[in-house]
This record gives sequence, structure tokens and C-alpha cells, in this order.
Amino acid sequence: MTRPSFPGFAAADLAFLTGLAAHNDREWFTAHRAVYDECLKPTLSALIDALNGALAARDLPLAGDPKKSVFRIHRDVRFSKDKRPYKTHVSATLTRDGQKLSPGLVYVHIEPEGGPAPAFDPETIDPLDPSTLPSAQAVAADSYAGTGPFAAAGFYLTERPHIDAFRRAVAADPKGWLAVEKALAAKGLPLEPGEPTKRMPKGFEEHAGDPLEAALKRTRWLVRRPLTGAEIGGDELPELIADFVADARPLLAFGWKALG
Repeated sequence: MTRPSFPGFAAADLAFLTGLAAHNDREWFTAHRAVYDECLKPTLSALIDALNGALAARDLPLAGDPKKSVFRIHRDVRFSKDKRPYKTHVSATLTRDGQKLSPGLVYVHIEPEGGPAPAFDPETIDPLDPSTLPSAQAVAADSYAGTGPFAAAGFYLTERPHIDAFRRAVAADPKGWLAVEKALAAKGLPLEPGEPTKRMPKGFEEHAGDPLEAALKRTRWLVRRPLTGAEIGGDELPELIADFVADARPLLAFGWKALG
């Protein structure tokens, strides 16, 4: 079976995002929108198609729709002090059921390489308004670079029952969870901070000070792989991301079992 063709993201097309960061207004976007509609979006769709095949080949039950899995470039500025209308990256998720934020996902974030790279905050995949987060606000307002391209995998959980279910699974199987952390570390994939609570969550106080404390304080369980400009510009990007997801399999399997 022939793999779907993915050409890589062209430098000239990525330059659109750099320009948009410098001129984040409707007039500039409208004048240059053809690059977004005719180049960036189709390339992202091709990446999703190719990733579907690469993930299936690794027996990973994750897939995306070339249209429905892509996040809008327009920002929701209704409740934000930052009124810039557009995101300066393109992104998509792949999940088990096709819903963008279903538990256990892969997130792909494409923008030009370079600039400051704060620790990954999974809220960047929230379509409502990622720039309102403290980590986003820490980037200089006049900076044209974001976090750089990356892929992330794991559990971006927004509902308290899901968060508590994950925590209960960790507490119920400490050896299993620590084995997950060990397997991820062996692949060079430490867990991201994960929006931790300041205090031990209610019902888990007995684990304060023990090896599970950090895991139980998290509200997100994610790993991240930075991508280089050369990697996002090459046709092997789907394979690189699929290999990363395969390395994150222990985390995905643990969470899927915990959440059902």
C-alpha cells in the first residue's frame, strides 16, 4: 500500500506565519491568505493523512480527519486582554474517536523554528484562547517566534472526573505508573509539568512526599518532542512523529485503561 504523499512544509509557506506574527491584523491576513488556504492548510491535511497510515502501521489506534482535526487559525479574543485576531501556528490533533480533545491524543504544532521556547503548556491546544495562559504571556509581546514546532502525546484532561480517574489509577497501581515513567525516561521523554496543583489533591493526601506525589498533583499527563525546521520541512515528518508516539505508548496505554 502506498503511503499518502506528504511533501514537507515549505520555508516560503512558513514565512507566512512569521509575517502574520509581525502583522497580526485582518488587513495583512486577507492580503496574504492565499498562502494559508492553498499551501499551509493542504500540507497540514497531507500530514494528517500520512500520520494516519504511519500510526496504523505501528498499531496505534489514533487517527485524524484532514479537515475536522485541524484547529482554526482565528483566535477567540472575547475574554482575552490580547486582542490579536490570529494564531501564528497551524495545529491539529489525532485521537481514538476523532474528537479534538478526547482523552489520549497526539497534538501537532507547526510554526517556524527559532525564538524562545518556554516549557510546553498543553493549553496551547485549547482552541478557545491559548495566549491567555501565563506561559504564553511570558513571551515578549513583540516577539515574532513562539515555542517552535513540536509534537505532544498523552492526556490533556479538562473534566474533573477524568482527572481524578487518572489519579486513582496511579495510586492503585504505583508500580505500574512508575514503570511508565521509567519507560518514558528511557526514551528521553520526561513528563511535562502538567498544570500541577499547589497542594495534594483531596483524597490523595497520604501520598505527600512519596514517589507518586508529582504524578498525582498533575492535571495533565503529556510528553513532548521538539521538532526542527529541517524535520518539518522534510517528507519523513510523519514517520518521526509516529515513532515519537510509539515511544509514548506506555503513557497512552496506562491512561486509556484508567479512563476506559
